[in-house]
Parts: sequence; C-alpha cells; structure tokens
Amino acid sequence: ERLIEAIVAALTQDGNLLNEVERAAIEAQIQSLKVVCNSQDSSAIHKAVDALNLATEAFAAKRMDASVRKALAGQELDKLKL
Repeated sequence: ERLIEAIVAALTQDGNLLNEVERAAIEAQIQSLKVVCNSQDSSAIHKAVDALNLATEAFAAKRMDASVRKALAGQELDKLKL
C-alpha cells in the first residue's frame, strides 16, 4: 500500500513529465497490484510489485532530471562545486 501511495503522490506532483502511454502503463500496474494485494498469493504480489517498479523506473529518472534541472537553473557551470 505504501508503494502505491508514494507513486500516486508522485504522479500527482510530477505526472506532467509523462505522456499518456507512460502514465497509463503505470496506472495499469497500480491496478494490478491492488488486485493481487487482496489475495494471499505472496508470489503474485511480489511479481506485481516488481512490475510496478519496472513501470516506474523511467518516471523516477525523469523526476530526478527535472529536480537537477531546477536546482541548477541559473547557475554557471564554472561556479559549481562538483
């Protein structure tokens, strides 16, 4: 449940970084996980969590890129301490 809540919060905050297909893929995996969470099949739950994690990898990368861009906005490269 926490994973789903975290992803839904991320989608609310940064869903604009995704196109319709990417968002639909993530939402489909969220629904799949919700369905199997009602079962007692730990293997199916584990597979659904893995599938959701895989579906959100590109989204996580886009969020990180956006955060870095925002943090570096207006900064001069030669003045950054790297």
